[in-house]
Amino acid sequence: MDFDRFKKLHDKYSASDWNNLEMSDFSEYTEAMQENKEFHDWAVKSNLEAAGFDYSNYCCITMANHIFLSYDDNGEIDHGNHDVIMHKWEDGTYGIPVQDGGGSVVKIKFCPWCGSNLKTDE
Repeated sequence: MDFDRFKKLHDKYSASDWNNLEMSDFSEYTEAMQENKEFHDWAVKSNLEAAGFDYSNYCCITMANHIFLSYDDNGEIDHGNHDVIMHKWEDGTYGIPVQDGGGSVVKIKFCPWCGSNLKTDE
């Protein structure tokens, strides 16, 4: 798949009204997202920009996306969402929530996706 086709499919499947979409090429789109890092990163950046989220201060686009997904509609950490896999606090600490029904978090010092040092405070 070339990049122009990917961008067209991304626009199609980023539409808010999924009920009226023709899904015939959805698997082609998702396969391209999984197999081509350039396509994946472009799509994630596109989605973050559309949401007004500044991803430039994160070590990688994947980390930025998971941080974005950890916030609720008010921009606060969504502790009740069990799909969240990453948190970042105002002091720069990063953590992975422990899904045990409580509020426990495992503090991390390196990005799980790119390996960058996250420079967390002790």
